[in-house]
Amino acid sequence: MPLKRLLVAGILSLLLAATEVTANPIDDCNQSADLEKQIDGCTEFLQLNPFSPHVALAYGRRAEAYVNKGDFARAIADFDQAIEIDPRQARFLVGRGLAHRAHGDLDSALSRFADALVNRCVAYEDKGQAELAVKDCTAAIALNPTDAVAYNDRGVAYEKTGNIDGALADYSKAIELDPSYRDAFANRAVLYDHKGDKELAIADYRAALAKNPAPGDRKDIESALERLGATP
Repeated sequence: MPLKRLLVAGILSLLLAATEVTANPIDDCNQSADLEKQIDGCTEFLQLNPFSPHVALAYGRRAEAYVNKGDFARAIADFDQAIEIDPRQARFLVGRGLAHRAHGDLDSALSRFADALVNRCVAYEDKGQAELAVKDCTAAIALNPTDAVAYNDRGVAYEKTGNIDGALADYSKAIELDPSYRDAFANRAVLYDHKGDKELAIADYRAALAKNPAPGDRKDIESALERLGATP
C-alpha cells in the first residue's frame, strides 16, 4: 500500500478510536436493547459526570435495566438514588414500587405506589386541579394509612376546594401521625387564624416556629404571632 494511503488509514483509525473514547455514554444508558451495555453506559456516565443535571435519569435508567435483568435489589437501590435527587419523578416512583413487588416485598410496594400518587396529588394542586388532587391523595392514604405527608397534602387540596373542615381534620391527622411535622402545624395554624380561633392558631404557630422553619417562613410566623398579640 502506498505511503499516502497508509497515512490516511492510520489517521482514520486514530479518529475512530478518539470518537469511541469521547462518545457520551448516556447514549448507551438511554438504549435498552442491550442491558449490559445500558448498565455499563449509565455507570460510566455517573462516574464521568457526577454533577450533571441528568444524574437522576442515569440512576433511574440503570435501575430499569436491573429490573429487566431480574436484579431487583440493585434496581431498588438505584431507584432510591434517583428519587433522592429528583423526588418528583413519578416514573421512578412507580418503577420502584414495581421492583419491590417483583422482589416479593408487597408492603414496601404499596408504600412506594402511594408515594407516586402523593406526588401526582401535589402536581394536580400546582395545576389548580384540586378535586383531582384530593382523589390521588385519598388513593395514596388507602394504600398507606400512616402517611402523614399524604394527609397534609390532601388537607391543602381540601382547603383549595373550600372544604375547611376536611382540611383541618387532615392537618390534625398528619400531626397525630408525625408530631414533628412543621408544615402541618403551620397549615393548621393559618386555618385556625382565618376562622378566628386565636388561641389554637397561636399554639400551632408556636409549634411550627419551634421546628426550625426556613428564614422566610420564620418571619411570616413571627409576624402572624405579633399580629395576634402573642410572643414567639
